[in-house]
Amino acid sequence: MNKHIKQQLETLNQQEKELISIYRYISSKLGVSDSEFRVLYSLFTFEGECSQQDICDIWYLPKQTVNSVVASLTKKGYIFLERVPGTRNRKNIRMTEVGIEFGKNTVLDIYDAEQRALAKMSKHEREECISLLGKYITFLREEIDESLSKEKE
Repeated sequence: MNKHIKQQLETLNQQEKELISIYRYISSKLGVSDSEFRVLYSLFTFEGECSQQDICDIWYLPKQTVNSVVASLTKKGYIFLERVPGTRNRKNIRMTEVGIEFGKNTVLDIYDAEQRALAKMSKHEREECISLLGKYITFLREEIDESLSKEKE
């Protein structure tokens, strides 16, 4: 592997770990797990309601993890499940008053901080960052799929 690409990959991986670490730090300071924070974050960014499947799809979390998180947040009094009329077993996750109050003082502050951080970049820098990260993810998926298909042969 090209030495320069290897160094860039190490830097990219380190930056990804640092970003994950920031959110772990936030979760620990709020007294919730990473996954609980993600569910609460989603509820606030989707204006108070989404399904368990939505959470799985947004965060690429397994259904079992989301089920456990929903049970935990329900026990803490932050959320409740509401059956979606006309469906067999689809339920929306909704915020309780306690959950809304908790989120206003925590999750929304983090969301605002994320927006302020992005606003410090120019429009071009934001677009470039998003575009390049998306491109890297696409290429990485292609390479991994190719590697895994070779292993099956």
